[in-house]
Amino acid sequence: MNNKIIAYRPDIDGLRALAVLAVVIFHFNKEWLPGGFVGVDVFFVISGYLITGIVARQLAAGEFKFTDFYLRRIRRILPAAAFMIFVTVLAGVVLMLPKDVSDLSGSALASLLSVANIYFWKYLDVSYFAASSDMVPLLHMWSLGVEEQFYLLWPAFLFSAFVLGGKRWLIIVAVFLAALSFICGQLTLAADQKFSYYMLPARAGELLIGAATYFICQNTNYKPQRIHAELMAAVGLVITTGSLILIRESDGFPGLISILPTVGVALLIAGGTFSPTYIGKLFSLRPLVGIGLVSFSLYLWHWPVLAFYRYAMGEPDLLGGGLCLVIIVTMTLFSYFFVEKPFRHGGSSPKAFALSGLLAATCMLSGVALYFNGVIELLSPKGYVEKLTNINDNTGPAFSYRYVCQVGAKAEFLSDKKCVVGDLSKEPRAILFGDSNAAHFMGYLKVLAEHYGYTLRNIEHASCPPFPGELSQKYVLPAAKKSCVAFNKMVRSELKNYETVVLGASWQAYAREPSFESDFRQTLKLLVDSGKSVVVALRAPGFIGYDRDCSKKQLKIPFMSCEKQSSYADKGEIAVNKLIVDVAKDYQRVSVFGLREFICKNGTCSAYMKGIPLYYDEGHLSIPGSEMLGEEALRTNSLPLELLRALSNNPESFADSGSIKDM
Repeated sequence: MNNKIIAYRPDIDGLRALAVLAVVIFHFNKEWLPGGFVGVDVFFVISGYLITGIVARQLAAGEFKFTDFYLRRIRRILPAAAFMIFVTVLAGVVLMLPKDVSDLSGSALASLLSVANIYFWKYLDVSYFAASSDMVPLLHMWSLGVEEQFYLLWPAFLFSAFVLGGKRWLIIVAVFLAALSFICGQLTLAADQKFSYYMLPARAGELLIGAATYFICQNTNYKPQRIHAELMAAVGLVITTGSLILIRESDGFPGLISILPTVGVALLIAGGTFSPTYIGKLFSLRPLVGIGLVSFSLYLWHWPVLAFYRYAMGEPDLLGGGLCLVIIVTMTLFSYFFVEKPFRHGGSSPKAFALSGLLAATCMLSGVALYFNGVIELLSPKGYVEKLTNINDNTGPAFSYRYVCQVGAKAEFLSDKKCVVGDLSKEPRAILFGDSNAAHFMGYLKVLAEHYGYTLRNIEHASCPPFPGELSQKYVLPAAKKSCVAFNKMVRSELKNYETVVLGASWQAYAREPSFESDFRQTLKLLVDSGKSVVVALRAPGFIGYDRDCSKKQLKIPFMSCEKQSSYADKGEIAVNKLIVDVAKDYQRVSVFGLREFICKNGTCSAYMKGIPLYYDEGHLSIPGSEMLGEEALRTNSLPLELLRALSNNPESFADSGSIKDM
């Protein structure tokens, strides 16, 4: 192994620039660079390469000391990170709701203790109805947790290898461990995607490929020609940039697919190590090197700025994005020149080290106090907690209401009276079933049922289309296939007890499957052939940037405009509703109804009615909002007569509605 001191590589700082710019662009708008999140993997490979080089060279020279290594890591990371965390927590106290401040303080403590990735694996809510993680200010600290845990374990492993005489096997061991890590990431994707994304066992592969790259490059037995180094770097650049452009979050990442960008970065580093390359010169350009030098501070600051903006204002438009960019650049430069650089290069002095420790300790003590809500009320505006308690934000999710039988999708829901609305003295002759987009119609249907005296049972299963048996499994995630198929079989075995079946679902999500129309037709045919009347609930409009906590946030952020913050977005809703209407016309006993006419008036769609929110999240009505739409339908006499005829115990009391139309 060649133990000479390796000169500074400006091209690696250029690679850092590529990584951080990709991440920042992705976090501004995911559509601009769909694979930008892969930039984190670029960082991991670089870190594995550099840290392994530092430790291996010192071990070979007999100069390695664990205390020196970890003190350097602390000076490199802690001051800038602690400063960012301190400012972020202060901003959170000023802007955020108490429950969010408590969550923020918990993540701040975890970040300071280098376990942010473990914290988010355990506590980040990524359930179907969870608020967007784009508004979690310290979420980006997970990657530092992964790196710091690697720094804790890998030097000890290298030390043992050198002491025990096993250093000649390090390349093989690093590649073998990396392979195990990639396999771990792939195997845990379906069972626990958060573990796969956030935890070291599934992420160490990228760092270990960086380590293996160092050992290969320092092996004097292998010295490629210049043309081979150029080819290596060129292939690496194509693979890396291709990954940033083409890989999608939905592609099952990290898993085995993360090998692509990891190997691409390794080739870029290796090519520049063996010989100066044209691509190395490209990455050595001063603008890229400059961005690379501030990449750590830029990574630290870009995310909380964007998270707070989204928390208060929704998705940034051109003006908002420009404001965020100015703040990010300002805080990045301040952090680099006045915190990161002084501590890194002059941080060995007792005064600087004590200041860094004091800042971290202050963050930790503040985090503990805030986590237990000990000072939230003290730091809040006068009367804030009382006003917060009194706000009726009208945003209950469907499953939280007793008569909406969704959670668990139990067999008893098919007989339990609590799952019935309307005239409870009668046996229900109609049943609503589908996914959560069926459940959110229950407020509307309950109002009509109670007004007209019909009786309706409901049962739903989240993310499960109401298609016959095995047909449904192609539309759901692997972990939910078994329960979805069983749910549909269970409900269909009981449909003989009902005259009318109401179907509701997130149709546009399922319509991405090529066989959707044929499966939908088969579903309708089976029901009609068995003598059922079928009513299909059309997909409700969806809204980007809708925030169910907006009215509460306004107490601290009075300039927020809740109605303007959300904007209508057609994500396939109009097309799939048209398809459903057209298909329904082919069946005599099939009708449709929808709520678009109440939500979209005079060409403008709004998630609010008379200043009151109708929705729970971007795509689901709240039950109070759904009830409001039912009351509005009664008030304006804008009633879906085909639906009423199908549900009524006395269908003849309703006039013939004529042809099917989009209600």
